[in-house]
Amino acid sequence: IEKYRLQPNSMQIGFITNLQKIVEAGEKRALLISATGTGKTYASAFAMRELGYKRVLFLVHRGQIAKQALESYKKVFDKSVSMGMVTGKHQDYNADYIFATIQTLSKEDVLEKYDRNAFDAIVIDEAHHSSANSYKKVMEYFTPKLWLGMTATPDKRDDNLEGRNIYEIFNHQIAYEIRLQDAMEEDLLCTFHYFGITDLKVISDAGKSATEKMESFRYLTSDERVEHVMKQAEYFGHSGERVKGLIFCSRIEEANELSKKFNEYGWRTLALSGADSEEVRRDAIERLVNDDINELDYILSVDIFSEGVDVPEINQVIMLRPTQSPIVFIQQLGRGLRKAEDKEYVVILDFI
Repeated sequence: IEKYRLQPNSMQIGFITNLQKIVEAGEKRALLISATGTGKTYASAFAMRELGYKRVLFLVHRGQIAKQALESYKKVFDKSVSMGMVTGKHQDYNADYIFATIQTLSKEDVLEKYDRNAFDAIVIDEAHHSSANSYKKVMEYFTPKLWLGMTATPDKRDDNLEGRNIYEIFNHQIAYEIRLQDAMEEDLLCTFHYFGITDLKVISDAGKSATEKMESFRYLTSDERVEHVMKQAEYFGHSGERVKGLIFCSRIEEANELSKKFNEYGWRTLALSGADSEEVRRDAIERLVNDDINELDYILSVDIFSEGVDVPEINQVIMLRPTQSPIVFIQQLGRGLRKAEDKEYVVILDFI
């Protein structure tokens, strides 16, 4: 039933139409710039189906994202193509549609399993990473009919450096562009209420000695700050029955210590970092979104939830880490922008 109900949205239709024109004009590279939550993965699946590609490689930078993309593609395709993953744990090398992590695929012994023109199309998810050496290696090896890059955030701070400009990498062929503002206007995303809140004091590790860093860490996790954050979070509230929140911190030690203190003060929280296994992360997300005995109010994260992880139920995002990167800022904001039942809006609290 879901397969029959699954229809492309306005962004996806516009994108597929433009992509077909780009391919017909003989171009081999294209870029989809689309705000977080507007359905890039589904858009690429619909496009691969429309263009009739038999063998496709979908490249991501985390195993969990590969699995999510595979599940999305399965909903668009019937069993006419076989699908599998090539990651640290999976070796489905011969599937028609392969969802692979760049870390695994860029290894010499894995690359050599494939002919250079083994794929009709290669999709690069979160394409703002494509200037990294691992991606370059893969892009220099394969010769598909189409390279499709997808990102919500193509503009990086090092765009002026040679070989770092994402537009350049994809030959300036923009198949479609829908930024946050347009996506909001087209009702593709959840409304957000953004509040910039003064943090108690300016925090930065830049140029500080180890002793000074220790001092700022003590401040970051002080009872005064914990109470300040909790008071503001409760004051500005959330949409829905209970809070399902995500808190971004600067470093792992801060996330762990804050989580401990929040729990002492009565919140149910858990800190996650890149060191945690995908099973641990999956379990934490389950506890955050499902209403049962073992539920969580907040997950505290350092970098791992910035991109690629879809948790539509998140109804409050708290930014405790200072960032000067527009990419990181938009990605963190984007974590709460997916629509979900019983969620009218998401509250974004930015401690500045």
